[in-house]
Amino acid sequence: MELPYSREYFYVGGQYADDGSGTGEHIFENQMYVERLEPVNFRKPHPIIFIHGQAQTGTNFLNKPDGNPGWASFFTSHGYTVYIVDQTFRGRSPWKPGNETLATVSAECIEKRFTAPEDFNLWPQAPLHTQWPGPGKRGDPIFDAFYASQVQSLANASYQQLNTQAAGVALLDRLGGQSVILLAHSQGGTMPWLIADKRPQQVHAIVALEPSGPPFQDAVFSTNPARAYGLTDAPLTYDPPVTDPAVELVKNVSFTQASEKVTCVLQASSPPPRRLVNLERIPVLLVTAEASYHASYDWCTVEYLQQAGVQTKHLYLPDAGIKGNGHMMFLEKNSDDVAQVVMDWIERKG
Repeated sequence: MELPYSREYFYVGGQYADDGSGTGEHIFENQMYVERLEPVNFRKPHPIIFIHGQAQTGTNFLNKPDGNPGWASFFTSHGYTVYIVDQTFRGRSPWKPGNETLATVSAECIEKRFTAPEDFNLWPQAPLHTQWPGPGKRGDPIFDAFYASQVQSLANASYQQLNTQAAGVALLDRLGGQSVILLAHSQGGTMPWLIADKRPQQVHAIVALEPSGPPFQDAVFSTNPARAYGLTDAPLTYDPPVTDPAVELVKNVSFTQASEKVTCVLQASSPPPRRLVNLERIPVLLVTAEASYHASYDWCTVEYLQQAGVQTKHLYLPDAGIKGNGHMMFLEKNSDDVAQVVMDWIERKG
């Protein structure tokens, strides 16, 4: 049951810029939309900032495509003020025409990776997927509702990260020193590392739902180089400092014997691994679903974080008795079960 809450929206970050018309007139660019939901009767001390993934918007967390309440309702009903963002250049955060290249994701790709992976078997865990409400394919009303919510995204990962980082920092500054929980999904999972790197004293905890990974290269669908700073494409603060990650982050390939997993690139043991000094005091929960393609490699992201000095717990949902989920776990039939174990961990952190 949803409990009463107040609602407001605002924008953070951005600046005036020439509109490109040659007339000397201006537009506003790089701003980020924020929606704030605050429970009326009681409030927990640390608000949650929800950050969506690629091709998504903050609507991910308002309600589910089957019409049931989403995670915003779950957490406000338990006393949490929530801030739901649309990443810069996405959804209600305007994109300036000509500013980088936009990309879209096909309905077929969504079926294969998110909503019906059990029918395509593109990774070993895919047949375990059971929790999407309905067949997860075009023509089904729930799938169509979900796919209708997909939007274009910037193809330039580093540019997206830098601009959302700046806007995220502006949001924390607006909150006036209040300590927050950053909860992010997938491509949006790069943002907590970057925002916390700039404002570590304002981040109480990070919940990473299958964040972009693994370190340094893609997996499952390709092995292309990615995330030059290990967790991100944009710079992070290491000790000793890193100015040229290709040279200074010395890598070592770690192999696993488990057939359902992939090789993992970590920092080498010599020289001693560089530490993510601004993230070291922030507790991190990294959540992995049973049937997602992330089940093949999230373990590597966890090892990378721990190696860099970040206090990280890996929650593999089957270990909590929660089975059958895919990458969009917060939209699936048992999403409240997932939210509950996430909230239990948050509340143990005070």
